[in-house]
Amino acid sequence: MIESISDILIITDVDGTLLREKQGISKENLEAIKRFTDKGGRFTVSTGRAIDVARYLLKDIPINAPSVHINGGYFYDWKKNEIIEPNYISRYTRYSVKKIKEKFDCCDCHFASTESVNLMTSGQYLKKYIPEREFHFFDGSFDDIPENVYKFIVCCNPENMEEIRKFAESVCGKEVKLIQSSPFFLEILPSQNSKGKSLERLCEMLEIPLENSVAAGDYENDSEMILTAGIGAAVENAQESLKEKADIILPSCEENAIAHLIEFLEEMYD
Repeated sequence: MIESISDILIITDVDGTLLREKQGISKENLEAIKRFTDKGGRFTVSTGRAIDVARYLLKDIPINAPSVHINGGYFYDWKKNEIIEPNYISRYTRYSVKKIKEKFDCCDCHFASTESVNLMTSGQYLKKYIPEREFHFFDGSFDDIPENVYKFIVCCNPENMEEIRKFAESVCGKEVKLIQSSPFFLEILPSQNSKGKSLERLCEMLEIPLENSVAAGDYENDSEMILTAGIGAAVENAQESLKEKADIILPSCEENAIAHLIEFLEEMYD
């Protein structure tokens, strides 16, 4: 039960929710988060990005709870500067991804390790959305992919996504699941990984009732988290299907969505 701001955990998606597309964290969002954490509230993020990249993007934000990375691949403890509870994908998934690439020349295939996103192909789609500092080219074959992989990413033009996704579902085993994190990105994850399950585990770690959690997001990979949280919020720029699942709709990420969320909570519980 929420009685004050200090009882609340806010967990938010990063791209398309917390950060603006070109200008990063807004002054309004940053001031609101600092105000929220100064009052004892817990604030963190849940993202598809690895910690090395997220740390750079979020360096000015007062995150005071473990963050979720690679859509549930692991937690990161900001105080201890260490990864918690990593969960790698089955090594055999690489052969399913290889089949996808062999059938569809129009797609890029990559994998995410702790350090970065590793490009196995040109990365023509990925480069449109991720700065060069955030990825490395992998000089090897599918057989050479290391063991410590959290997810695979298949990137393509949105007009080809439905066909590629159907084929991927037919060749990937039950130990993995497929989600979209943007119109261009199809992510292949361990079946037990999700932002929703990670939120449940995070509340256990912090000894915070799940009903005291507030989650915000914009895309399919945020769906389970929004449904799991005590209060689920979608930004105005979110997928329509996600907005239908949310308890509240916030302004777009370009219009300081998280600041509005915190103001909403302050009106209710401050």
